[in-house]
Amino acid sequence: MMQRTNQPGERKSARRRSAWRARHGSGRDAGEEHGRTLPLWRESMRARRRRIAVAALCASGLAGLFVFGANGPLSGATALAESAVASVEGQSSQSEASSSAAASSGTATTGKRQASAAASLTPTQTALKGISGLDGSAQISASGFVLGTDLQLQLEQELNIFASYGYSASFVLVDTATGAALSSYGDAIRYSASAIKGPYVLSLAATGTIDLDGVYQASNDANYWTQQLIEQTITVSDNTAYTSLYETYQSTPLTQWLDVIGVTTDVTAGEYLDLSAIDMARMWTQGYGYLFSDETSGEPGSDEARTWLSSEYTNTLNSSINMALGGQYSVYTKAGWIGGEGGLYALNDAGIVRSSSGDYVLAVMTDASGEYNLLTELITLLDQIHGSVMAA
Repeated sequence: MMQRTNQPGERKSARRRSAWRARHGSGRDAGEEHGRTLPLWRESMRARRRRIAVAALCASGLAGLFVFGANGPLSGATALAESAVASVEGQSSQSEASSSAAASSGTATTGKRQASAAASLTPTQTALKGISGLDGSAQISASGFVLGTDLQLQLEQELNIFASYGYSASFVLVDTATGAALSSYGDAIRYSASAIKGPYVLSLAATGTIDLDGVYQASNDANYWTQQLIEQTITVSDNTAYTSLYETYQSTPLTQWLDVIGVTTDVTAGEYLDLSAIDMARMWTQGYGYLFSDETSGEPGSDEARTWLSSEYTNTLNSSINMALGGQYSVYTKAGWIGGEGGLYALNDAGIVRSSSGDYVLAVMTDASGEYNLLTELITLLDQIHGSVMAA
């Protein structure tokens, strides 16, 4: 596994990124910088965290109810969750801490079983298997773990906030160690906007279409130019730089890279695609295997070159995942947004989160153009769910 700290490539990229933004501006449209604030969510955050903790405590009990409660398991699960929530909310902070500790213990046991079952698979294979178990037509689908009634209700409430503003959202989250996966309308087809630039650049490196070491080292004028195009395509989402790359290499690298992982999107359709959150998550799962997993032995690019490439995906422009989680974890993402041009609306983000509870891939695709608060609050909840009941 590659180390991520104090890499010369990261410092160099940061300096170039700052210089580009100083010359060209942030690239944000006036209406895109800030979405609606949702004070109700912030006021209820503490209560939500209590409910997440107790839901994790009940996860194994809920599993039993779902499997063996033939005469209406949902009602029994609901009663158990509601009773636990009421109990926690009426207890002191000391009791609350004890419940959280017990929840962590129960979740760890479940996660160990999941990780053991996935031990014979690579992280990419484990995550792809988890994604394949999702029901892409469902509002909420869980694969490889029990979500629990209370967590499901909280997630439904968060998704309903999108609907209350007239928007819709899809997402997929998958843990790379356990294969536990969670989605909402994962098969819904949405416009990628610039979010597709992230997987496209990864495909250039992973297929050997570009000499990643030569590009990283800027070994000649051509490689230096390619380095500049990659940096501007990923860090500030420059459309001209992306078009230059695409016109040079076309769709062949992306097609080759994704050929064996079950992606159903026609990636030959053009520079920007219509695709599902499930396919976006599959693309980034493949990217995780290339950038961070030990399974990459023999693939193009040295560890140092892949470290440089991954650093390009940190602190990228308008990344809602970075806004929500970048202060806590290392995140590697590429966002996409469009605010009505050609009748298209999108605010998307996808990538890799290396959290304190484990690594996961996350893809969020919406038509909520400019509504960054909506996405960051959904992402925050998803991270809490991951840490509570999905991680190893």
